[in-house]
Amino acid sequence: MHLFSFIPIPTFIMSSEIHQYIDSQTSIRKERLLSLRTWLIDTFPGVRESMKYKMPTYQLDENWISFASQKNHISIYLCRPDSLNELKKKFPSLLFGKTCLNVRDKDSFPIKAIQTSIRSVLKPKTKLRIPNEKAESRRKSISKKLFETKSAYRKK
Repeated sequence: MHLFSFIPIPTFIMSSEIHQYIDSQTSIRKERLLSLRTWLIDTFPGVRESMKYKMPTYQLDENWISFASQKNHISIYLCRPDSLNELKKKFPSLLFGKTCLNVRDKDSFPIKAIQTSIRSVLKPKTKLRIPNEKAESRRKSISKKLFETKSAYRKK
């Protein structure tokens, strides 16, 4: 994204809404949310940061994560429920929802394990193209016909 054709818009600047949201938290939550946010921005340069459903949300392709401050805990919402399976095994004392992890203020904050789960959700989508002989020959014949049509048109 560019401001003008030559000036890129920095994506690391925190929006005022997100800044207010994080600033309004208690010190332990502010520290945890800022560490998550900083890690997300540094690790995923193409991530889009926005406020959705009154929560800071980070989106890469169609995958997303959000975090919210609740009454007694921080909730980290992931777009895929299967990404929490490892965390559930390693940290049974933490509270889990269907697609969220709830970390109480009094609990330790397993940042490395959370980062691993987030990394599995936000990994960039790569398109793997496996060549197929039939499809490849069809593509070549279509290209050849298109080239012949253009050549015939130019001669006229």
